[in-house]
Amino acid sequence: MKSDKILEYCRTPKSFTELKELTGLSDAGLYKALNKFLEEGLIRKTEEGKYVTTDKGEKAYNTQLKSLMEEGIWIEYYGIGEDKIREILKILKSVKGEFYLKASKSADESLLEQLIILQELNRNE
Repeated sequence: MKSDKILEYCRTPKSFTELKELTGLSDAGLYKALNKFLEEGLIRKTEEGKYVTTDKGEKAYNTQLKSLMEEGIWIEYYGIGEDKIREILKILKSVKGEFYLKASKSADESLLEQLIILQELNRNE
């Protein structure tokens, strides 16, 4: 649903017009979605009239399961922005053949290390 992306977009302050362009929602649809998020305390309106996620909204965004499918690669994720997932997807697209990958981040940067290993393995094929 288009309104599901609002929390992601509002991680940086966005105006009503910016959100309308990003989501493709009608004025009424966006107004309804924003009011719902405001009432739930997931976003707030700044003094400049822009919408931004609250701490509660950020927590909700980080635990919201999202998915992306492109060129036969399906990724389910949460706690990471779509921009970063697309960077990972770029690496995965270059892998030949079938694969399965399950990743999580720990405090010791192990996810980054695993992605670097994956990229190096692909270069050596």
